Amino acid sequence: VPLRTLLFVSEAMAFGPFVRIMAQITMVAGGAIGRAVMEAYKEAAAGRGAAAAAAQKMARRRMSLDEARKVLDAEGAGVTAEKVEERFQTLHALNAPSEDFSGSPYLQARIAAAHKVLLSHLSKADGQASEKAGEKAGEKAKPPPEE
Repeated sequence: VPLRTLLFVSEAMAFGPFVRIMAQITMVAGGAIGRAVMEAYKEAAAGRGAAAAAAQKMARRRMSLDEARKVLDAEGAGVTAEKVEERFQTLHALNAPSEDFSGSPYLQARIAAAHKVLLSHLSKADGQASEKAGEKAGEKAKPPPEE
């Protein structure tokens, strides 16, 4: 056996324990990291922990009425459900994926949220207006109190 081969084998043997130790450290660290990731996922899925709190806070965040009006460009006194629906359809279609444009899911989500906020506000406003009209009509229909 040539001397050169013996030197190469002895050098390889010197690295053998080092490589084995590095592999063991990597396996232990990888296992610990994997367990930590799984634990964090379980906490988030169960609604506990910091990640879950942040996710719930973002989910609860509601678009303000002013922000919704700006998104749909529906500012002013003459805002109707028809105008809101028209603006929604137009802006949603402009941000949809097409041959020329990959689309913007973020903007579509913002437009949909603004649409929902404005329609709920308009329905509440209509409900309050009809209640007030009903109260005024009821007051006129009531006979005067007897003494």
